[in-house]
Amino acid sequence: MASGIVYLPSQLKNPAKKYPILSYQHATAYSDAEAPSGNNFSVPNFNYPLYFATYGYIVACPDYIGYGSTGKIPHDYEHRQTLARATVDMLLATKEFLSKKNIAWTNDVFLTGYSEGGYATLAAQKLLEEDYSTEFNLAGSSCGAGPYAMPAFFNYLTQKSTIGGIANYIYIWETLSYNRIYGLNRPISYYFKSPYAEQITQSIDNARSITVSFDKICTDQLKADVLNPSSAFRKALNDNDLTNWKTKIPTQLIHSEQDEIIPFLTSQKAYTAMRQRGSSKLTLVALKTGFHVPTSVLFMRRSLNWFESLKI
Repeated sequence: MASGIVYLPSQLKNPAKKYPILSYQHATAYSDAEAPSGNNFSVPNFNYPLYFATYGYIVACPDYIGYGSTGKIPHDYEHRQTLARATVDMLLATKEFLSKKNIAWTNDVFLTGYSEGGYATLAAQKLLEEDYSTEFNLAGSSCGAGPYAMPAFFNYLTQKSTIGGIANYIYIWETLSYNRIYGLNRPISYYFKSPYAEQITQSIDNARSITVSFDKICTDQLKADVLNPSSAFRKALNDNDLTNWKTKIPTQLIHSEQDEIIPFLTSQKAYTAMRQRGSSKLTLVALKTGFHVPTSVLFMRRSLNWFESLKI
């Protein structure tokens, strides 16, 4: 039984007015308190949904599996299918909730999310367009700074210089998640060199103190697997790639070219590949400056302004 939270605009005191649903997919959360239902006012994952609700959206926020009521289950970090399913199920639950409360809505659905939330948004959008086109009318989707082009993302991480600290935590978490989800069952030392493997084995939290570039802690075997189309790890990356389909709805990818955690190339490659497949309503918004975390504020404002223009 998964969980999430729904925000209703205060304007619902006027029963004659209808509002659209906005599905908000949160960024990386490191604890239950940082997930939407954690009600932690100090984290953006809680404040951003309130921002959209204030402007007249019924905001549906999935916790994702691994948070909230499923907090004892490992979170499948950056896993396309799990994130998409949790998001769609939250939308279905929200629709049922509104019906039981006799709350009318416009039948339009907007999607948005940043970082892992951006990736979750595009994954959910793909599932909705392919399997739920008669259930929901998707009016627009705004995706921010997600690793959509997963093979290219890991090729960059294992070949280029990256920042350490929290970025290493994220990259290691994703690597080990795929190792578990796809039943690869490799030891941590298969992916990471000593002494980093031993530190990570003690606790993944130790990854935060690894300050060298991610490519410096990767084994040659991991680097080879990322490049080898036949390797089990590369197949896992391919399964989580979101560039090989065509969207029919207005969609924008927003990403800073200065992003130091999720490189801009992930959005650029997704845009190029999806446009080549006929995604004529897909646009790429390239921001010239802005690091990963603070750019989320600008992303939310731009997303809201764009959604408002689509409603006119």
